[in-house]
Amino acid sequence: MYRVTAAACDVKGFVQGLKGKSEKEAEDALAAFGRKVMEVTIGLADGKYLDRTGEMIEKVAQQTGISFPHRFQRYVELSIIGSRPLDRWNIAKATTKELRLQLFACAVQRELKEAGIEFQGMPCKALCMASFRAAAEKTGDNLRMELEKTLPQDSVCEFAFFYT
Repeated sequence: MYRVTAAACDVKGFVQGLKGKSEKEAEDALAAFGRKVMEVTIGLADGKYLDRTGEMIEKVAQQTGISFPHRFQRYVELSIIGSRPLDRWNIAKATTKELRLQLFACAVQRELKEAGIEFQGMPCKALCMASFRAAAEKTGDNLRMELEKTLPQDSVCEFAFFYT
């Protein structure tokens, strides 16, 4: 599944297409790309590449009525592994009320830097947040999502998801 997702969601090729765009244009394109990555991931994870873990997560959610964080976390992890297999990341906390994802190395930021593309803000946040929103829509989890730390300032992007 990972190679299929990576082929459909080529980060390097996508970033090359951002050259010459304004920060707002880049942010919009990144959000669309993030959503696409998650949609491809969900389609493959629930279809052709549904594994025993996925089956069990769905079964437990149906039996207990508890979806978060497991269903959402599965999609998030698979999307990162599939589209950015060299990224370093960690799940710092996973409870039925809160999930914390930390990214210590990011292919998107690395590719932006290598392409010489610099923005004042952090438009790449739009990619992650759009991807996460697509996963939450799929699972039906009502989540408040925050980016609490960023790689440029804190040496880690830390996303917090709160079940509401």
